[in-house]
Amino acid sequence: MPQLTEEDLKNMTPEQIAELQKQNCIFCHIVSGKVASRKVYEDDKVTAILDINPANPGHAVLLPKEHYAIMPQIPEDVLGHIFMVAKAISHACLKAFKAQGTNIFVANGVVAGQRAQHLMVHIIPRKENDGIKVFNVPHKEIDPKELKAISVVLKKRIDEMFGLKHDVLDLDRAKKMAPEQKAGKEGEEQLEEEAEKLFGGEPKKEEEKEKPEEIDIDKIADMFK
Repeated sequence: MPQLTEEDLKNMTPEQIAELQKQNCIFCHIVSGKVASRKVYEDDKVTAILDINPANPGHAVLLPKEHYAIMPQIPEDVLGHIFMVAKAISHACLKAFKAQGTNIFVANGVVAGQRAQHLMVHIIPRKENDGIKVFNVPHKEIDPKELKAISVVLKKRIDEMFGLKHDVLDLDRAKKMAPEQKAGKEGEEQLEEEAEKLFGGEPKKEEEKEKPEEIDIDKIADMFK
């Protein structure tokens, strides 16, 4: 394959970049049969294979047939189908290996441990004292005011995702959060600013908020070296 230049990538459409990713994805080659694997399930939307370095016997990897790098890219009907199949494979693991449970997980994004550019669901049969350590999720203390700020900003974004009407803070709810808390849209903006400071660094200037996200050409180019 010829070496792509930065100019080549700049001139490519999102569809062309997606196709290029697919051509260079080992898991797309597994799905298509170009790379050998031990398939345990297949239909028109997904393929399930055995992991070649399993955490436990029966460790399966469930792949969407189309190339999706992260979960937000997957259409809802496909995502629903993926987890319906994951449920069935999990149940089969319990019976086939006399497992006492399963871990079902997705590493969604590099910071979450995702190593491949193709999203996948891991289904791992579990038995007592099998030596596998699951996520060690710490139980941290959190200031009640901070928790309220998080709940408001997260609920607002969830409502936006589902197209739901978002009710702004009334005075009673605001005062329960903090004596100085304001009601209405101004109060929510105040909480968003607090959440931004806690989790996103300094609040962005208004002109920066409206600026469209730029594509990092260098990062994309590194994927195809």
